[in-house]
Amino acid sequence: MLFKKMAPALLCVALGAGIGAYANSFLFSGDAGSHGKTEATEQGERGERKILYWYDPMYPGTQFDKPGPSPFMDMDLVPRYASEGEGAGIRIDPAQVRNLAVRTQKVERERLVFSRDIPANVEFNDYQLARVQPRAEGFVESARPWAVGDVVAAEEALADITVPGWAADQSEYLLLKAQKADAGLVRGVWERMRLAGIPEKMLRALETTGKVQTRMTVHSPISGVLTAFDVYPGMNVTKGDTVAVVQGANPVWVRADVPERDTHLVAKDKRIRVTVTALPGMAFYANAFTLLPQADRDTRTVPLRLVIDNPDGLLKPGMTATVRLRGADEEQLLVPTSSLISLGEEQRVIVRAPDGSFVPRRVRTLRSSGEKTAVASGVEAGEEVVVTGLFLIDSEANLQGALGRMEREGR
Repeated sequence: MLFKKMAPALLCVALGAGIGAYANSFLFSGDAGSHGKTEATEQGERGERKILYWYDPMYPGTQFDKPGPSPFMDMDLVPRYASEGEGAGIRIDPAQVRNLAVRTQKVERERLVFSRDIPANVEFNDYQLARVQPRAEGFVESARPWAVGDVVAAEEALADITVPGWAADQSEYLLLKAQKADAGLVRGVWERMRLAGIPEKMLRALETTGKVQTRMTVHSPISGVLTAFDVYPGMNVTKGDTVAVVQGANPVWVRADVPERDTHLVAKDKRIRVTVTALPGMAFYANAFTLLPQADRDTRTVPLRLVIDNPDGLLKPGMTATVRLRGADEEQLLVPTSSLISLGEEQRVIVRAPDGSFVPRRVRTLRSSGEKTAVASGVEAGEEVVVTGLFLIDSEANLQGALGRMEREGR
Protein backbone atom coordinates (compact mmCIF):
# COMPACT_ATOMS: atom_id res chain seq x y z
CA MET A 1 0.00 0.00 0.00
CA LEU A 2 2.85 2.32 0.90
CA PHE A 3 4.71 1.46 -2.36
CA LYS A 4 1.67 2.28 -4.42
CA LYS A 5 1.47 5.69 -2.78
CA MET A 6 5.20 6.40 -3.40
CA ALA A 7 5.36 5.07 -7.00
CA PRO A 8 4.29 8.31 -8.71
CA ALA A 9 6.90 10.30 -6.76
CA LEU A 10 9.70 7.86 -7.61
CA LEU A 11 8.68 7.94 -11.26
CA CYS A 12 8.98 11.75 -11.33
CA VAL A 13 12.43 11.61 -9.71
CA ALA A 14 13.67 9.04 -12.24
CA LEU A 15 12.24 10.99 -15.15
CA GLY A 16 13.92 14.19 -13.89
CA ALA A 17 17.26 12.46 -13.52
CA GLY A 18 17.04 11.10 -17.03
CA ILE A 19 16.20 14.47 -18.52
CA GLY A 20 19.09 16.06 -16.55
CA ALA A 21 21.57 13.47 -17.76
CA TYR A 22 20.48 13.94 -21.34
CA ALA A 23 20.72 17.73 -21.07
CA ASN A 24 24.15 17.50 -19.51
CA SER A 25 25.31 15.24 -22.31
CA PHE A 26 23.81 17.56 -24.95
CA LEU A 27 25.30 20.76 -23.59
CA PHE A 28 28.74 19.69 -22.40
CA SER A 29 29.73 16.79 -24.59
CA GLY A 30 32.45 17.54 -27.21
CA ASP A 31 30.42 15.63 -29.83
CA ALA A 32 27.16 17.41 -29.22
CA GLY A 33 26.56 18.74 -32.74
CA SER A 34 26.60 22.28 -33.98
CA HIS A 35 26.36 23.85 -30.52
CA GLY A 36 29.80 22.46 -29.65
CA LYS A 37 31.57 23.80 -32.77
CA THR A 38 34.10 26.70 -32.61
CA GLU A 39 33.66 29.93 -34.61
CA ALA A 40 36.62 28.99 -36.81
CA THR A 41 35.09 25.55 -37.50
CA GLU A 42 31.78 27.11 -38.41
CA GLN A 43 33.56 29.52 -40.75
CA GLY A 44 35.34 26.58 -42.36
CA GLU A 45 32.07 24.66 -42.88
CA ARG A 46 30.43 27.76 -44.34
CA GLY A 47 33.36 28.24 -46.73
CA GLU A 48 34.46 31.50 -45.10
CA ARG A 49 38.09 32.57 -44.58
CA LYS A 50 39.44 31.46 -41.23
CA ILE A 51 40.18 34.31 -38.80
CA LEU A 52 43.32 33.87 -36.72
CA TYR A 53 42.98 37.01 -34.59
CA TRP A 54 42.14 40.72 -34.71
CA TYR A 55 44.68 43.56 -34.65
CA ASP A 56 45.20 47.31 -35.08
CA PRO A 57 47.12 48.07 -38.32
CA MET A 58 48.97 50.82 -36.48
CA TYR A 59 50.16 48.32 -33.85
CA PRO A 60 50.31 45.02 -35.76
CA GLY A 61 52.31 43.24 -33.07
CA THR A 62 49.41 43.30 -30.58
CA GLN A 63 46.78 40.56 -31.13
CA PHE A 64 43.20 40.34 -29.87
CA ASP A 65 40.93 37.28 -29.75
CA LYS A 66 37.73 39.12 -30.67
CA PRO A 67 36.61 42.13 -32.73
CA GLY A 68 35.91 45.56 -31.31
CA PRO A 69 37.30 49.08 -31.12
CA SER A 70 41.07 49.53 -31.01
CA PRO A 71 42.46 50.60 -27.63
CA PHE A 72 45.18 52.55 -29.44
CA MET A 73 43.48 54.40 -32.29
CA ASP A 74 40.01 55.70 -33.12
CA MET A 75 39.22 52.77 -35.40
CA ASP A 76 37.96 49.19 -35.31
CA LEU A 77 40.20 46.16 -35.11
CA VAL A 78 40.63 44.25 -38.37
CA PRO A 79 40.83 40.48 -38.80
CA ARG A 80 43.93 38.52 -39.68
CA TYR A 81 43.01 35.60 -41.95
CA ALA A 82 44.92 32.35 -42.13
CA SER A 83 45.13 32.56 -45.93
CA GLU A 84 47.01 35.86 -45.76
CA GLY A 85 50.21 34.15 -44.76
CA GLU A 86 50.48 32.22 -48.00
CA GLY A 87 52.77 33.30 -50.85
CA ALA A 88 55.21 36.19 -51.10
CA GLY A 89 52.50 38.85 -51.41
CA ILE A 90 50.95 40.88 -48.64
CA ARG A 91 47.16 40.82 -48.47
CA ILE A 92 45.30 43.67 -46.82
CA ASP A 93 41.61 44.09 -46.25
CA PRO A 94 40.22 46.22 -49.13
CA ALA A 95 38.41 48.45 -46.64
CA GLN A 96 41.72 49.22 -44.95
CA VAL A 97 43.30 50.02 -48.31
CA ARG A 98 40.56 52.58 -48.93
CA ASN A 99 40.50 54.02 -45.42
CA LEU A 100 44.26 54.55 -45.30
CA ALA A 101 44.38 56.05 -48.82
CA VAL A 102 46.81 53.54 -50.27
CA ARG A 103 47.58 54.90 -53.75
CA THR A 104 49.70 53.49 -56.55
CA GLN A 105 51.37 54.80 -59.71
CA LYS A 106 52.63 52.98 -62.77
CA VAL A 107 56.30 52.42 -63.54
CA GLU A 108 57.15 54.26 -66.77
CA ARG A 109 59.92 54.04 -69.33
CA GLU A 110 60.88 57.61 -70.23
CA ARG A 111 63.80 60.02 -70.38
CA LEU A 112 64.65 61.49 -67.00
CA VAL A 113 65.05 65.26 -67.23
CA PHE A 114 67.15 66.46 -64.32
CA SER A 115 68.97 69.56 -63.17
CA ARG A 116 71.93 70.46 -61.03
CA ASP A 117 72.04 73.66 -58.98
CA ILE A 118 75.59 74.89 -58.43
CA PRO A 119 76.59 77.76 -56.12
CA ALA A 120 78.17 80.69 -57.95
CA ASN A 121 79.27 84.31 -57.56
CA VAL A 122 78.80 87.44 -59.64
CA GLU A 123 82.16 88.96 -60.62
CA PHE A 124 83.53 91.88 -62.58
CA ASN A 125 84.24 91.31 -66.23
CA ASP A 126 88.04 91.15 -66.43
CA TYR A 127 87.87 91.78 -70.16
CA GLN A 128 86.79 95.30 -69.20
CA LEU A 129 89.62 96.31 -66.88
CA ALA A 130 91.57 99.57 -67.09
CA ARG A 131 94.48 100.72 -64.94
CA VAL A 132 95.14 104.46 -64.90
CA GLN A 133 98.89 105.19 -64.71
CA PRO A 134 100.78 108.45 -65.36
CA ARG A 135 103.47 108.11 -68.03
CA ALA A 136 105.78 110.66 -66.43
CA GLU A 137 106.88 111.81 -62.98
CA GLY A 138 104.93 114.71 -61.51
CA PHE A 139 102.58 115.77 -58.74
CA VAL A 140 98.82 115.96 -58.32
CA GLU A 141 97.41 119.45 -58.65
CA SER A 142 93.80 118.46 -57.92
CA ALA A 143 91.67 115.33 -57.60
CA ARG A 144 88.02 114.95 -58.42
CA PRO A 145 85.72 113.81 -55.56
CA TRP A 146 85.73 110.12 -56.35
CA ALA A 147 85.94 107.08 -54.07
CA VAL A 148 86.17 103.33 -54.47
CA GLY A 149 82.81 101.93 -55.57
CA ASP A 150 81.73 104.98 -57.54
CA VAL A 151 80.47 104.48 -61.08
CA VAL A 152 82.31 106.55 -63.69
CA ALA A 153 81.69 107.09 -67.38
CA ALA A 154 84.27 106.80 -70.13
CA GLU A 155 86.45 109.93 -70.49
CA GLU A 156 85.29 111.27 -67.12
CA ALA A 157 88.01 113.36 -65.40
CA LEU A 158 89.71 111.85 -62.37
CA ALA A 159 92.60 114.19 -61.49
CA ASP A 160 94.95 116.94 -62.77
CA ILE A 161 98.67 116.14 -62.74
CA THR A 162 101.56 118.53 -63.45
CA VAL A 163 104.70 117.10 -65.11
CA PRO A 164 107.56 119.66 -64.92
CA GLY A 165 109.83 117.56 -67.14
CA TRP A 166 107.65 118.18 -70.19
CA ALA A 167 108.45 121.89 -70.30
CA ALA A 168 112.02 121.53 -71.64
CA ASP A 169 111.09 119.31 -74.60
CA GLN A 170 108.18 121.54 -75.60
CA SER A 171 110.35 124.68 -75.41
CA GLU A 172 113.03 123.03 -77.57
CA TYR A 173 110.42 122.05 -80.14
CA LEU A 174 109.03 125.58 -80.36
CA LEU A 175 112.56 127.01 -80.70
CA LEU A 176 113.50 124.64 -83.54
CA LYS A 177 110.30 125.49 -85.37
CA ALA A 178 110.94 129.21 -84.95
CA GLN A 179 114.49 128.79 -86.28
CA LYS A 180 113.19 126.69 -89.19
CA ALA A 181 115.62 123.98 -88.23
CA ASP A 182 116.14 120.77 -90.15
CA ALA A 183 112.88 118.85 -90.49
CA GLY A 184 114.50 115.65 -89.28
CA LEU A 185 115.66 117.35 -86.13
CA VAL A 186 112.18 118.77 -85.49
CA ARG A 187 110.59 115.33 -86.01
CA GLY A 188 113.08 113.84 -83.55
CA VAL A 189 112.06 116.26 -80.79
CA TRP A 190 108.37 115.60 -81.56
CA GLU A 191 108.92 111.87 -81.21
CA ARG A 192 110.81 112.38 -77.94
CA MET A 193 107.86 114.31 -76.49
CA ARG A 194 105.45 111.58 -77.53
CA LEU A 195 107.59 108.89 -75.91
CA ALA A 196 107.84 111.01 -72.76
CA GLY A 197 104.10 110.52 -72.31
CA ILE A 198 102.72 113.83 -73.48
CA PRO A 199 99.17 113.07 -74.69
CA GLU A 200 98.43 113.46 -78.38
CA LYS A 201 95.84 116.12 -77.59
CA MET A 202 98.45 118.28 -75.82
CA LEU A 203 100.89 117.89 -78.71
CA ARG A 204 98.28 119.12 -81.17
CA ALA A 205 97.52 122.08 -78.90
CA LEU A 206 101.25 122.87 -78.76
CA GLU A 207 101.38 122.83 -82.53
CA THR A 208 98.45 125.22 -82.94
CA THR A 209 98.86 127.58 -79.96
CA GLY A 210 102.64 127.59 -79.52
CA LYS A 211 102.21 127.50 -75.71
CA VAL A 212 104.02 125.12 -73.35
CA GLN A 213 101.66 122.94 -71.28
CA THR A 214 102.73 120.84 -68.30
CA ARG A 215 99.38 120.05 -66.71
CA MET A 216 97.35 117.11 -67.95
CA THR A 217 93.95 115.79 -66.91
CA VAL A 218 93.70 112.07 -66.21
CA HIS A 219 90.46 110.50 -67.52
CA SER A 220 88.74 107.16 -67.04
CA PRO A 221 89.39 105.13 -70.18
CA ILE A 222 86.17 103.06 -69.85
CA SER A 223 82.79 103.13 -68.13
CA GLY A 224 82.61 101.08 -64.99
CA VAL A 225 83.20 100.97 -61.25
CA LEU A 226 86.22 102.43 -59.48
CA THR A 227 87.76 99.48 -57.67
CA ALA A 228 90.87 101.46 -56.70
CA PHE A 229 91.45 105.21 -56.41
CA ASP A 230 94.67 106.52 -54.87
CA VAL A 231 94.93 110.17 -55.89
CA TYR A 232 95.19 113.08 -53.45
CA PRO A 233 96.09 116.74 -54.07
CA GLY A 234 99.80 117.43 -53.61
CA MET A 235 100.97 113.83 -53.76
CA ASN A 236 103.87 112.87 -56.00
CA VAL A 237 103.42 110.26 -58.71
CA THR A 238 105.99 108.43 -60.75
CA LYS A 239 105.84 106.72 -64.09
CA GLY A 240 104.04 103.39 -63.77
CA ASP A 241 102.15 104.16 -60.53
CA THR A 242 98.54 102.95 -60.57
CA VAL A 243 96.37 105.82 -59.41
CA ALA A 244 93.00 104.27 -60.29
CA VAL A 245 91.45 100.99 -61.49
CA VAL A 246 88.16 100.88 -63.38
CA GLN A 247 86.29 97.62 -64.00
CA GLY A 248 83.35 97.23 -66.33
CA ALA A 249 80.05 95.86 -64.99
CA ASN A 250 78.14 95.31 -68.23
CA PRO A 251 78.27 92.51 -69.00
CA VAL A 252 79.27 90.79 -65.77
CA TRP A 253 80.77 87.38 -65.20
CA VAL A 254 79.19 84.64 -63.13
CA ARG A 255 81.64 82.03 -61.96
CA ALA A 256 80.75 78.54 -60.72
CA ASP A 257 82.85 75.51 -59.86
CA VAL A 258 81.24 72.53 -61.59
CA PRO A 259 81.89 69.02 -60.20
CA GLU A 260 83.75 66.86 -62.70
CA ARG A 261 80.84 64.41 -62.98
CA ASP A 262 78.53 67.21 -64.17
CA THR A 263 80.76 68.89 -66.75
CA HIS A 264 79.01 66.99 -69.55
CA LEU A 265 75.92 69.11 -68.82
CA VAL A 266 77.74 72.21 -70.09
CA ALA A 267 77.06 72.18 -73.82
CA LYS A 268 77.05 74.96 -76.39
CA ASP A 269 73.49 74.20 -77.49
CA LYS A 270 72.02 74.71 -74.00
CA ARG A 271 70.78 77.82 -72.24
CA ILE A 272 72.19 78.17 -68.76
CA ARG A 273 69.92 79.77 -66.19
CA VAL A 274 71.25 81.94 -63.37
CA THR A 275 69.40 83.24 -60.31
CA VAL A 276 70.62 85.47 -57.49
CA THR A 277 69.51 85.49 -53.88
CA ALA A 278 69.02 89.26 -53.87
CA LEU A 279 66.51 89.16 -56.75
CA PRO A 280 63.98 86.40 -56.02
CA GLY A 281 61.72 85.54 -58.90
CA MET A 282 64.12 86.84 -61.54
CA ALA A 283 66.21 84.69 -63.85
CA PHE A 284 69.10 85.59 -66.14
CA TYR A 285 70.50 83.62 -69.05
CA ALA A 286 74.10 83.49 -70.20
CA ASN A 287 74.76 84.69 -73.74
CA ALA A 288 78.22 83.13 -73.66
CA PHE A 289 80.07 80.76 -71.35
CA THR A 290 83.40 79.00 -71.09
CA LEU A 291 84.35 75.84 -69.25
CA LEU A 292 87.93 76.59 -68.31
CA PRO A 293 90.54 73.99 -69.28
CA GLN A 294 91.97 73.17 -65.85
CA ALA A 295 90.38 71.31 -62.94
CA ASP A 296 91.07 71.96 -59.28
CA ARG A 297 93.01 69.01 -57.86
CA ASP A 298 91.65 69.47 -54.34
CA THR A 299 87.94 70.03 -54.99
CA ARG A 300 87.73 68.04 -58.26
CA THR A 301 85.77 70.86 -59.88
CA VAL A 302 86.14 72.73 -63.17
CA PRO A 303 85.58 76.52 -63.30
CA LEU A 304 82.66 77.69 -65.43
CA ARG A 305 82.57 81.33 -66.50
CA LEU A 306 79.34 82.81 -67.82
CA VAL A 307 78.86 86.20 -69.46
CA ILE A 308 75.52 87.89 -68.66
CA ASP A 309 74.27 91.24 -69.93
CA ASN A 310 73.72 93.75 -67.14
CA PRO A 311 72.42 96.97 -68.73
CA ASP A 312 70.43 98.04 -65.66
CA GLY A 313 73.17 97.18 -63.17
CA LEU A 314 70.93 94.75 -61.27
CA LEU A 315 73.72 92.20 -60.94
CA LYS A 316 76.30 93.46 -58.48
CA PRO A 317 79.76 91.88 -58.35
CA GLY A 318 80.01 89.92 -55.11
CA MET A 319 76.39 88.72 -55.10
CA THR A 320 75.74 85.04 -54.50
CA ALA A 321 74.12 83.23 -57.40
CA THR A 322 72.97 79.78 -58.45
CA VAL A 323 73.72 78.23 -61.83
CA ARG A 324 71.25 75.59 -63.01
CA LEU A 325 72.52 72.95 -65.43
CA ARG A 326 69.92 70.73 -67.10
CA GLY A 327 70.29 67.36 -68.77
CA ALA A 328 68.35 64.29 -69.86
CA ASP A 329 69.30 60.61 -69.77
CA GLU A 330 68.35 57.93 -72.26
CA GLU A 331 64.98 56.20 -71.80
CA GLN A 332 64.92 54.14 -68.63
CA LEU A 333 62.55 52.86 -65.97
CA LEU A 334 61.20 55.64 -63.75
CA VAL A 335 59.43 55.20 -60.42
CA PRO A 336 57.94 57.91 -58.19
CA THR A 337 60.55 59.03 -55.67
CA SER A 338 57.89 58.80 -52.95
CA SER A 339 57.57 55.05 -53.58
CA LEU A 340 61.11 54.29 -52.38
CA ILE A 341 61.72 52.76 -48.96
CA SER A 342 65.29 53.30 -47.75
CA LEU A 343 66.82 50.47 -45.75
CA GLY A 344 70.41 51.47 -45.17
CA GLU A 345 72.21 51.26 -48.51
CA GLU A 346 69.29 49.42 -50.12
CA GLN A 347 66.11 50.74 -51.71
CA ARG A 348 62.80 48.89 -51.98
CA VAL A 349 59.40 49.50 -53.49
CA ILE A 350 56.04 47.82 -52.87
CA VAL A 351 54.50 46.46 -56.09
CA ARG A 352 50.77 45.82 -56.35
CA ALA A 353 50.33 42.43 -58.01
CA PRO A 354 47.46 41.65 -60.42
CA ASP A 355 45.71 39.61 -57.71
CA GLY A 356 45.59 42.65 -55.42
CA SER A 357 48.38 41.59 -53.10
CA PHE A 358 51.42 43.75 -52.35
CA VAL A 359 54.91 42.43 -53.06
CA PRO A 360 58.14 44.04 -51.74
CA ARG A 361 60.88 44.39 -54.38
CA ARG A 362 64.50 45.44 -54.07
CA VAL A 363 65.49 48.02 -56.72
CA ARG A 364 68.78 49.55 -57.81
CA THR A 365 68.42 53.30 -58.15
CA LEU A 366 70.43 55.42 -60.58
CA ARG A 367 69.51 59.10 -60.47
CA SER A 368 66.71 61.19 -58.95
CA SER A 369 65.15 64.37 -60.25
CA GLY A 370 62.23 65.94 -58.45
CA GLU A 371 59.38 63.42 -58.20
CA LYS A 372 61.00 60.74 -60.40
CA THR A 373 63.85 58.30 -59.81
CA ALA A 374 65.50 56.11 -62.44
CA VAL A 375 66.02 52.44 -61.53
CA ALA A 376 68.14 49.81 -63.22
CA SER A 377 66.35 46.68 -61.98
CA GLY A 378 63.62 45.32 -59.73
CA VAL A 379 60.48 46.45 -61.57
CA GLU A 380 59.03 46.42 -65.07
CA ALA A 381 57.26 49.09 -67.08
CA GLY A 382 53.51 49.10 -66.41
CA GLU A 383 53.72 47.64 -62.90
CA GLU A 384 52.09 49.62 -60.11
CA VAL A 385 54.07 50.74 -57.08
CA VAL A 386 52.67 52.13 -53.84
CA VAL A 387 53.26 55.86 -53.31
CA THR A 388 51.05 56.57 -50.27
CA GLY A 389 50.16 54.38 -47.30
CA LEU A 390 53.61 52.81 -47.23
CA PHE A 391 53.57 52.68 -43.42
CA LEU A 392 50.62 50.27 -43.55
CA ILE A 393 52.23 48.06 -46.18
CA ASP A 394 55.51 48.08 -44.29
CA SER A 395 53.84 47.01 -41.04
CA GLU A 396 51.92 44.30 -42.88
CA ALA A 397 55.06 43.09 -44.61
CA ASN A 398 56.91 42.69 -41.33
CA LEU A 399 53.90 41.09 -39.67
CA GLN A 400 53.30 38.58 -42.44
CA GLY A 401 57.01 37.89 -42.97
CA ALA A 402 57.02 38.91 -46.63
CA LEU A 403 60.25 40.86 -46.32
CA GLY A 404 61.92 37.90 -44.71
CA ARG A 405 60.73 35.62 -47.52
CA MET A 406 62.01 38.09 -50.03
CA GLU A 407 65.45 38.00 -48.40
CA ARG A 408 65.50 34.21 -48.39
CA GLU A 409 64.47 34.02 -52.03
CA GLY A 410 67.20 36.49 -52.99
CA ARG A 411 64.91 39.08 -54.55
